[in-house]
Amino acid sequence: MLRIDVALSDGQGPVNEDAIGHHGNAAWVIDGATGIGPSILDAPSDAAWLAQTANRLLAEALADDPDCPTIALLRTVMTRCAEALARVQLRADVDPCDLPSAAFAMVRVIDDAVEITSLADCRVAAVDEMGAARLYGASDLEIVEGRTLAAVKAIYDAEPTIDPDALKLRLLPGLRVNRCLKNCEGGYWVFGPEAAAADHVWQTRLPLQPGQRFAIASDGFLRLVELFGIATPADLLTIATPEDAQAWLARLRDIEREPDSLHRHTRVKRHDDASLIVCSWDVPS
Repeated sequence: MLRIDVALSDGQGPVNEDAIGHHGNAAWVIDGATGIGPSILDAPSDAAWLAQTANRLLAEALADDPDCPTIALLRTVMTRCAEALARVQLRADVDPCDLPSAAFAMVRVIDDAVEITSLADCRVAAVDEMGAARLYGASDLEIVEGRTLAAVKAIYDAEPTIDPDALKLRLLPGLRVNRCLKNCEGGYWVFGPEAAAADHVWQTRLPLQPGQRFAIASDGFLRLVELFGIATPADLLTIATPEDAQAWLARLRDIEREPDSLHRHTRVKRHDDASLIVCSWDVPS
């Protein structure tokens, strides 16, 4: 069975836009994308609504059909998200750019293998067939975000003391252009109410070994590895208790709060929601 050792989700805004979940031999992280346009829901956050709704529907779908192939499972969940959204959205004429979306990663044990699935910038740390710990998952979103980070760096170089709100205002036109590239050919694919995205997941399978561990993380938690460079994929796999996770989270938040952090580690948001699930495979007795 898939044993959950650590399940952590830490929000930094008025509402946590991440969600974490597990059911049977599957575990996942959903990272809602903060809206950059007008809200379409009467909710604290459209992104949080999607993350929580998808989290619930994914668990329900796995309970209904534990053996459903993952792509079909995700297509079903996204379709149900679209149906739920249609019932509660405030207006009918919603620009596709303003539909809520999320990054996603899941570990699922199927027969004698572990299947890793991702959309956008959530990742899974696991040991490969050569015994090396690495991050699994890739997305064309990385190219899009690279352009944003280049713009952020140029602004900071020209105006080192710019206020974060002023920075976001300067970036907004470009952010909206990027958001309009989601879930279309030539852009990037994300989890959301557009079921076609299920056909564009990143996916791989690894042989399953007794005691094998997996760390599923949102990009906010992955700042420790990918942005700040103070942790490795192997470090994520050694997180075995809630106390271990909280210690790494404290280091993450400390770096985010450092006065020169935004200049040393280029990003749009000082803080981000951070989520992590660490799980391991126990041989059924």
